[in-house]
Amino acid sequence: MSLSEALRTRENARALNLLWVIDFDYSTRHHHGALLRYVNYSRQLMAAGHRVYFAVQSQAGEFDREREFFDQLKRDGIFTDFFECSYSYPRWKNRLATASISPSLGNRWLASEQARVANYCRELADKLAIDLIIFSNRQLLFLAADLVSALPSIIDFGDCFTLYRMREIKLLWHNRAIAGVFASLRQLAEGYLKERYYSRRSDANIAVSPVDKRAFDRINGRPEKNRVLLNGVSPAESASKTEKVAGRLIFSGNMNFPPNYESAIWFIDHVLPPVLRAHPETEFVVAGANPVPQLLSRANNHVRVTGFVEDMASEIAGSSLYVAPMIMGGGFKNKVVEALISGTYVAATPMAVEFLGPEALDQMLVGDSAESLAAHIIHFLSHPEEFDARLSTLNAMVAREFSWEHRTAELLDIIEEVLRARSADRRLEPAAARPS
Repeated sequence: MSLSEALRTRENARALNLLWVIDFDYSTRHHHGALLRYVNYSRQLMAAGHRVYFAVQSQAGEFDREREFFDQLKRDGIFTDFFECSYSYPRWKNRLATASISPSLGNRWLASEQARVANYCRELADKLAIDLIIFSNRQLLFLAADLVSALPSIIDFGDCFTLYRMREIKLLWHNRAIAGVFASLRQLAEGYLKERYYSRRSDANIAVSPVDKRAFDRINGRPEKNRVLLNGVSPAESASKTEKVAGRLIFSGNMNFPPNYESAIWFIDHVLPPVLRAHPETEFVVAGANPVPQLLSRANNHVRVTGFVEDMASEIAGSSLYVAPMIMGGGFKNKVVEALISGTYVAATPMAVEFLGPEALDQMLVGDSAESLAAHIIHFLSHPEEFDARLSTLNAMVAREFSWEHRTAELLDIIEEVLRARSADRRLEPAAARPS
């Protein structure tokens, strides 16, 4: 029996109605890591016979194009339907809520505006006979606290912002950016309090990597509530047909996201120079939407900053080596598994591959300093044929363990666990209410 058949014939399986409250950055479209998560999980859930409805927060000035985009996804059968969810508030109220730092106090300042959104989602859930809600939009997490008493709720946090800010502060301190440290400290406090507050109120929480789950375990003190759900990866159909360009290194991602552009800049400034001395023909391609000015300013004969790329898989497949020089951030690195499934070997820093197990790490080039990463890349460019067997092993491993079907089975396990726990709670309520 195939995995897709197994998904459709799970024990006690029934068709579920799921409402997924998502966020979305239109500028990156399918290269938005979170959207890849929503779209591919939804597609697999639909294939297993479930119904998935997206609640998408309207973005001023963008949603005409976003609506067209989501209409096309609906026509493609990616999800059952989508609904616009508008949330706005007076600026002065937002300032007071932000100054409060505490989520519960901040929500009081915005209570009337939040009530409108909560009522809309409650009516939507009733109309669609929703069995469970997944929350991925952090701006709308107040809905999880509001609706959890009525419906089973899972918060898909993805990355842990507390971990992200801690790593950012460490980097800023190292770079002697003291003003940035103080700004990040406030954001760290705000992120920690929100993640602690909301993760304690949901039925379950999902983190996108083991390191993020460990951070949530410390934050909320409820490890039994926290689960890991890695992203998957889609097969790269054109990878085998793409001819590789010798000496081309590539790094990809949304290039106004600090972990991406800071890592790219670090690589250009500290890793690339010794590589160029050993291999002057090397070209480093930074591929991704919205490159920031400080990254664009580093473009030269050996550094190409592309901006938005329509077919990222082909761009990666045509490169000799994928470099993942992450020096901050957290979570699952889509870029690493996308490179491996595209048939491109990877050299990385430890932070870029921390979500992988030891079996995969043993096959990869991992450098914990600029010098060691440069040495690995120089070795690869000198003898690329030595890594063909490793790449073949990694490609097969990713195809087997990171398929979206495999990951969707894990998501359904989490959903069913929450539903069983809620059902057990309801059965216990009458007995608990009886006088002793």
